[in-house]
Amino acid sequence: MADPVTLVTPTPVPFFVSIAIYFALIGYIGWRAAKSTKTLSDFFVMSGKAGALVGGFAYFASQYSMSTFMGVPAITYATGFAGMSISVPGLAFSMIIPALFVGRKLMIMGKKYGFLTMTDYLSDRYESNAIRAVHAVMMIGFLVAIMGAQTVGAGVILRTFTGLPEWMGVVGMGVIVICYCMAGGMKGAMMTDVLQGFLMVTTAIVTFAVSVKAGGGLSHITASLADANPAYLTHPGAKSNFPWASYMSMIVMWSFFTIGQPTLFTKFFTMKNYETMFKAVILGTLGMLLSATLIEWAGANAIVSVQGLTGKQTDFIVPMLLQGNLNPILASILIAGVVSAGMSTIDALLVVATSGVSRDIYQNLINPRASEAQIFKLSRWVTVGIGICGIAIGIIKPASIFSMIRFAFGGLGIWVAPVILGMYWKKASRTGAIVSVIFGEALYITMKAKFSTWSFGFDPLIVCWAATMWVMVLTSLYTQPASKETIARHFDRLIPRGKAPEEPAATAQPHVA
Repeated sequence: MADPVTLVTPTPVPFFVSIAIYFALIGYIGWRAAKSTKTLSDFFVMSGKAGALVGGFAYFASQYSMSTFMGVPAITYATGFAGMSISVPGLAFSMIIPALFVGRKLMIMGKKYGFLTMTDYLSDRYESNAIRAVHAVMMIGFLVAIMGAQTVGAGVILRTFTGLPEWMGVVGMGVIVICYCMAGGMKGAMMTDVLQGFLMVTTAIVTFAVSVKAGGGLSHITASLADANPAYLTHPGAKSNFPWASYMSMIVMWSFFTIGQPTLFTKFFTMKNYETMFKAVILGTLGMLLSATLIEWAGANAIVSVQGLTGKQTDFIVPMLLQGNLNPILASILIAGVVSAGMSTIDALLVVATSGVSRDIYQNLINPRASEAQIFKLSRWVTVGIGICGIAIGIIKPASIFSMIRFAFGGLGIWVAPVILGMYWKKASRTGAIVSVIFGEALYITMKAKFSTWSFGFDPLIVCWAATMWVMVLTSLYTQPASKETIARHFDRLIPRGKAPEEPAATAQPHVA
């Protein structure tokens, strides 16, 4: 099969000029953020002062990644419109459901008790440093895998537009994101997300329009797909890989299981107040639905105009559409929107993974007496180390972009069990939480690796999470729940709706075991 790069003419000069300008803007925003990042609260949760615009763009920019802008269009290119079921239906609820189930309570507790991370909440609710360690280690492993998938997309883009090796794009994106996250932390990440979110929406709209024009119009595209293979237009798709069970799995995965994603979970700690959170949810949902629908639809349209891509080559479809049908300068500017999809996810992942090492493991488990200045300095070096690990995975490229992200997303989704039960069931115990997630993660990895048929056609995450819930409930019924003091703080003493304080309190010091 022909190399995808040979199907378009590389235009390195316009690409490098446009990307250099874009990176300069990102660098400037990161520098401004660094000047006002003085404390750990600034670094990890923007001191809980994010407004609706920043919060909404940051949430959907973090949720969106190279999977949405390259991985899923590659699926729709290979299988047809059935591939859009991967994310479009679920995205309608991907901010609303977390906000309704956990968002308001997390925002209030973050300000009242000084929580900065998902691990802070779990450790405090279950009075356990053991669960802090388990969650931090598992979280870092899965987040690094997702980061690696984002850098793969940068390599594909660089190769398409310049003909240079993919590893150079992987390294380039990784280094740039490391630099502005190391300097500005969450504030740098969220402020750059505003620019990146705007670029993502613009790129999705233009890519869809390009795909329609290149295919000869929607009527011609539909007729051509019907002639080539009617399965392109229906479920379960041209490869029969999206039956109803898979379709339902995707809706549940990308809506309900976002609750377990640390990068999105932490965003609730950044919100200024409940009204701000509500506005951010509406803004983010609209942006996600518009962008995902159009960019993924473009992948299906491209079946007619770009032919011959197979396997991992399909990851090239969006940059090839732009490169092959637009002025090189315009194409290069718009491809910054795809780069943004990766960068906006990596920066959020990087800050949260850094918190897992420097705060959750070092400060709370190894050296509780460490000063804030020490943790702040350590966090910046940890950012570099974790970023390098993500770059390494991107260079190795063990699987397609979507496959890597789907695996890691599922691994993090198992943690929805202790979060939901901890929020709504007073008898949820420390032992139940730890035993259940270890069991759930082991079962999930085993099923993904060898026994996927055990899931009865559903995504293994659905089955493994249900099993995790049962194990946690049964174990909790026969083990000691949290103390009355902790239960009171998490259930009975929260501030009434609309009364959350504007400034975060000192970090809570939970009873630990």
